[in-house]
Amino acid sequence: MQRTIQRIGLWVLVGAAVTCFWVLFGMLAHPRSNFGRWPLVAITMPASLFWRHRPVTYHTVLLLNAAIYGLVGLALEPLLRLRHQLPARLR
Repeated sequence: MQRTIQRIGLWVLVGAAVTCFWVLFGMLAHPRSNFGRWPLVAITMPASLFWRHRPVTYHTVLLLNAAIYGLVGLALEPLLRLRHQLPARLR
């Protein structure tokens, strides 16, 4: 159980790191382009879809993306644990 909570925490950290990467990339590489509409950004940072409709701060996007990644981790971790418990011939 403890290991599962740690792995979900890693999912949250990855979500926050992805957001930080895209924010820094957007500010440094393409300060005037609308990189939020790129498909790769929408896939890796689903919270970016919220700022298409209304202005959202980077802090809010960071928290939303970390929460989304945490929910994905919460959904996938039991499946991954179940996969490891199956016999090798059924994988």
